[in-house]
Amino acid sequence: RVITPKQSLIFLCLFFLPSLSFAEFQSNDEIAIQLIAASKDYPIQQRIKTQSGVLLNTPYLAGALGEGVSGKYDQNPLYRFDYFDCETYVDTVMALVLAKNLTDFRSKINQIRYKQANVNFTQRNHFPSADWIPNNKKNGFIRELTYFIAGQKTKVSRAQINRRSWYHYLTADRIQIAYLTPQEKESRLTQLKSEGETLYFSKKVSIAYIPVFELLRNPKLRQKIPSGSLIFFVGHDTYLTSRIGTPMNVLHMGFAIWNKGQLYCRMASSKAKRVLDVRFQDYLKTYLPLGTLDGISVWAIQA
Repeated sequence: RVITPKQSLIFLCLFFLPSLSFAEFQSNDEIAIQLIAASKDYPIQQRIKTQSGVLLNTPYLAGALGEGVSGKYDQNPLYRFDYFDCETYVDTVMALVLAKNLTDFRSKINQIRYKQANVNFTQRNHFPSADWIPNNKKNGFIRELTYFIAGQKTKVSRAQINRRSWYHYLTADRIQIAYLTPQEKESRLTQLKSEGETLYFSKKVSIAYIPVFELLRNPKLRQKIPSGSLIFFVGHDTYLTSRIGTPMNVLHMGFAIWNKGQLYCRMASSKAKRVLDVRFQDYLKTYLPLGTLDGISVWAIQA
């Protein structure tokens, strides 16, 4: 029987905090409070496994988070627990893991999602290799493990992120404000494009990775990946480039989770339409016919 995210959450909170009642699980704030309290005394790897596990089976929604009710272009919530995409799932789990309380959680998720915690669409960490990774490295939230794991087998992927072109390719569905008419959304989109194209140009980026074929044929290499690691799937996709106006060298992100001697990728999947665990080797093999995956970049989350 499939366990839903709400059932998992209730089970976790009842297991660790028996005095809680179901009536308390009514808001995102209350869910965050209980999740932080339930595992705050665990070592960080266990916190990552626990917090990410509670959210298994949560439905997938692209662009699940935005800038909240005051957002100029995207008024989706700043945080939520009913929907995720691959990045917002990682953002939320990281914020839960690093937070001491609700106020800290709100602060952490803004630091993770935005450059210098400036809650603005144009300051959001849209590109993993150009924004998300360098900004969260500066925050002190992540530390690279790729070279430590793979040594001389490590390779480097390079790309030219064309931010101006990406803004030019945005469509009206990026304007996530429910009360606007289609005409008003087009007008707001014009403002967003003008703002973004003025602010940003191209940026050369690079990211180290462990080649996919090395990972598939070398179980000892896979065993070096710690449970709770942050995994970036490094590659190239010409179809994606044609759709969004710029190359990308990070295609996906999630967590590496060891369970009963097996390594899993825990992620929000657009294909499965939910958060799920997939055996690591099996997931890597799904990319082989496509030829788009070069390898993975591995990072530790640190408090």
